[in-house]
Amino acid sequence: MVSVRRVAPVLLLLMALPLYAQKQSSRPPKNLHKVGDHWTAYNPPDPATYPANARTHTIVVGDTLWDLAQTYYGNAYLWPQLWESNTWITDAHWIYPGDVLLVEGEASGASVATDTTTTTSETETTAETQTDPSTIVAAEIKREATPIPLGTEADVYCYGYIGHPEEPMPNFVAGFEDVEVMYQPGLLNSQEAGASAGDLVFVTGGTSTGLVAGETYMVIEPAETVVHPRSKEVIGRQYNYQGQVRILCAEETTARAVITQSCREIKLGTRLKPVPQLPIPIARVPDMPAFCDVPSGRSTGFIVESQDWELGLGEGNLVQVNLGRDDQVQPGDFLVVYRDSPIAGQPRQILGEIGILTTESRTATGKIVAMRRVMQIGDYVERR
Repeated sequence: MVSVRRVAPVLLLLMALPLYAQKQSSRPPKNLHKVGDHWTAYNPPDPATYPANARTHTIVVGDTLWDLAQTYYGNAYLWPQLWESNTWITDAHWIYPGDVLLVEGEASGASVATDTTTTTSETETTAETQTDPSTIVAAEIKREATPIPLGTEADVYCYGYIGHPEEPMPNFVAGFEDVEVMYQPGLLNSQEAGASAGDLVFVTGGTSTGLVAGETYMVIEPAETVVHPRSKEVIGRQYNYQGQVRILCAEETTARAVITQSCREIKLGTRLKPVPQLPIPIARVPDMPAFCDVPSGRSTGFIVESQDWELGLGEGNLVQVNLGRDDQVQPGDFLVVYRDSPIAGQPRQILGEIGILTTESRTATGKIVAMRRVMQIGDYVERR
């Protein structure tokens, strides 16, 4: 807990935050100066310059962006959306009583919609006038879409990613503190049972490999290599997020930790990696392409991996595709899923739509947000 004086900054994220604590700033910003009736390290805009109908919040002692995101967006893990709306806050770990935050953007709109008991989606159909005899005239359907979070904390912190097949991760879980409970007789004197939240573990690796006492790390299990569904070329290795641990104490080559969150049982040999920064994207889910729409002509790839299922993929399933940042795919983007028609000469079959949650350089993790037909690994995707 941090004690706050009148002019002292309010710590953004407390060390006791559950699950996903951010790395703390070692020092608060310097050069405090007075703005109006309060002290701050920043140069916040004059609230009078905000739009007339803008939602604002005046920071008070005890506020954190974490708590404010819960209040205004309905999800504390969306705090980066609040920070991005106030770019004058140069150090996200510190905010100051008296400064006025602008609460806006996609997340704010989603919060407003969530607060209502019922929502209606109005559809309006208009007919185009045929001006070019070579084009197909079609009805255009316009739908008002409410911005929504494209995933949940479990979607981004309990699935994983496709990375380099030999990604270096020198730190790993080497043993459990409660040996008598974890040891299973008849299993060659090894600790085969898994651990979960609250259990204490021994870690191979310490300060010499970058571990820092007090910091939280993702527990990762390297899985099988992922190959291209058509060419069979190796794309990378699947790395599954198993949970998180907080380092309690660290020596040069060893450390001890407590499991703070578990997605599934944590086994011996699972690796440690710094917790990635994965804000949940907020976006309006667009309608799937209509029957007469033509391809976008943008980057295309494939569904190359999925969580738990290979066939029968549908709305809500998590998948991975072989398009990433190098292909201009970013969190919050959408991909159309399609398949070639089995009948020669006929247009492609539109199957569904994927909302992108996280990206790597050549791959991305997404969630199927709409479906028309069942999907599977090997189906095409196209950037919208």
